[in-house]
Amino acid sequence: MAKGWLQTEARAKVNLALRIFPRRPDGFHPIETLFCRIDFADRVRTRLRGAPGVSIRVSGTETAPEGPDNLAARAAALFLERTGMEGGVEIQLEKFVPPGSGLGGGSSDAAAVLRALAGAAESPPSQDELLALASQLGADVTFFVADTPLAFAWGRGERVLACPGLAPRPMLLVLPDVAISTAEAYARWDERRGGAAVDAVAPLVRPASDFSSWESIHAAAVNDFEPVIFGLRPDLRLLRDALSETGASFALLSGSGSALFAVYEGEEQRDVAAAELRGVLEGVRVVSACGPV
Repeated sequence: MAKGWLQTEARAKVNLALRIFPRRPDGFHPIETLFCRIDFADRVRTRLRGAPGVSIRVSGTETAPEGPDNLAARAAALFLERTGMEGGVEIQLEKFVPPGSGLGGGSSDAAAVLRALAGAAESPPSQDELLALASQLGADVTFFVADTPLAFAWGRGERVLACPGLAPRPMLLVLPDVAISTAEAYARWDERRGGAAVDAVAPLVRPASDFSSWESIHAAAVNDFEPVIFGLRPDLRLLRDALSETGASFALLSGSGSALFAVYEGEEQRDVAAAELRGVLEGVRVVSACGPV
């Protein structure tokens, strides 16, 4: 039986730090990253229906597949399969976060669907079970299902440690009309370092206290994808440098790109920077944001 629509925001993320380690024999790269959820978001509406299967409709300023290739639709199908819930799911996705930008929009959409379906289920899965489903869809999905504003993640990104207590700061997002494939970014990273897999890697798992202040985060702010992506797209390096010159505490590429972001100490400083950048950057969206939220 169909039920009413469940509506939620699917907030994006930036990576305040991202370290990549050599590819393992299973093909995956261990990482360490600091996920920061921000207030830039898609809107997701989900409804149960009597007819089986999953349908998805997409509107908004950005495009996404309207079929089984959409990660939100895959999340719904996986939930139905693993929980045995009868009937099907309708999804309406209002898309604002650009695909291929490194902001995790598709992953956040998928997490929003999983959380909505868990809330509607007569016998909802536990949080651990929901996280296990999320991990099958991608590391970023695990972070968003964990529903914490700031988290340190390691391994394939599926191991998540909440980092509470960091006050939100104003941010700017610079969104060029460029989509970058995460798979290609990793392949280029392998190529840059020689491509050999390794049998064992021991990333440094850091305590949450290392991320308890913006000063410590600034000291650790790095994205190992930057040399690779900037080699492919020198224009993105120029955008990162332009952000850095606006008085930001720091500026980075987010994830595997193509979005750039900067963190500011105050809203006035951020707003002045936004006005300056909008005046000189053509064909590039500049979005004011805030995080962690």
